[in-house]
Amino acid sequence: MAQHLSRRGFLGIAGAGVASAALAGCGFAPPSNSGTGAGNNALTFRWWGGNARNDAYQKAVKIFTDKTGIAVTTQYSGYDGYFDKLNTEFAGGNPPDIFQMDTALISTYAGRNVLTDLGTYIPGTIGLDTLYAPLRTAGAVKGKTYGVPSGSGNAPVLYDKTVFDQLKITPPTNDWTWEDFGTIAGEVSKAWGPNKYGALDASKDDSGALQPWLRQRGKDLYTADQTLGFGPEDLTEWFTFWDGLRKSGAICPPTLLSNTDSATGTHPFITGQIAMTTGWGLAQMQPLTQHELKLVVVPRANGKTGQALSGGVLLCIPVKSKNPEGAAKLINFFLNDDDAIKTMKLQRGLPPSDKAKNLLAPTATAPEKADMDFGEYVAAEVAKDGLPTAPTAPPGYGDVKTALDSAAKQIAFGKMSIAAGVTQFFSDAKNALANAK
Repeated sequence: MAQHLSRRGFLGIAGAGVASAALAGCGFAPPSNSGTGAGNNALTFRWWGGNARNDAYQKAVKIFTDKTGIAVTTQYSGYDGYFDKLNTEFAGGNPPDIFQMDTALISTYAGRNVLTDLGTYIPGTIGLDTLYAPLRTAGAVKGKTYGVPSGSGNAPVLYDKTVFDQLKITPPTNDWTWEDFGTIAGEVSKAWGPNKYGALDASKDDSGALQPWLRQRGKDLYTADQTLGFGPEDLTEWFTFWDGLRKSGAICPPTLLSNTDSATGTHPFITGQIAMTTGWGLAQMQPLTQHELKLVVVPRANGKTGQALSGGVLLCIPVKSKNPEGAAKLINFFLNDDDAIKTMKLQRGLPPSDKAKNLLAPTATAPEKADMDFGEYVAAEVAKDGLPTAPTAPPGYGDVKTALDSAAKQIAFGKMSIAAGVTQFFSDAKNALANAK
């Protein structure tokens, strides 16, 4: 819950694909207004997500329309191709009126001058005062607010307790290390049988795995001056770690990575091919399986979690939105409306405010309560870590993410040596950051 909460979530944030995914859409309009699209006081709203998030958004948007009379045409897809499609529309001058934004990409799009400075609508239309103080600037770039956070996130490891119980293997605990991770993944693979693997290959997962690994070692993905915060020796060690696990059979082969960027029934964690995964929380994955799932922090090093708390996904308004006032109302609705909060639950991250937490706690399912309890535990561990706040990802981040994804996969498929992959990554990443300035 890049979650990420990213990413991927959120809860883990996945890399953008090269090809655009098809967008399925359906709209809601009040009886008094038969128009759809961006005209007639209507909105076009786009997001990425799995089935559970899509269903929650659709229900919440219907409530918004019933309360405000503003019709909303919805468009949604998986993460792969999402920003390719968006970029094409920005270039053509016809983006959606409001869209879901990857927190790590906010500075990239703000730097392109395509996002509305939401200061115009704060606090009149959008009230940020209910948010936890550290999250109020999650969508800010150089002092201006370009996105509003929907939740808070961390980088967990989700494991299938049912599988661990069946195999009679002791599951991971919150004090485990990277060495423990390799040992446990190997034990699961060996006991589980052919074409079953202990864990996801997370060598391409920047915010859900690499970032905490770096922060545990006193580094980070980026520096405050928006350059890379690690060097070739760090990435070589990282890729070497995963290469060893891959060759031993402890983690999945690269052929299983194509369905790991969305929380859907095709994710190898849900299809029963891997027993541990980064990138997702219980609220996204538990509804997809009858197995009992559990959370632990990413493995520790030097006694630290290395966690970097995020603002979940953001909601942004393009400069060329045809109804920015209506879009601002929709952002505030998701942030502050009781019915919206109850409908969205944890689909975009952990509760970003006491108001949201208090509204959700009485009716939270066991997985949702576990997610919230885990979030509080991680926040306390972050305070113990005493590490600096993670710098905002710079413009060009998306291309850097793609460069990591490409290098990791080429190494995994045996098409490139670790040394060549590291060299290729730093060449591509540095060019991406330089070109984005």
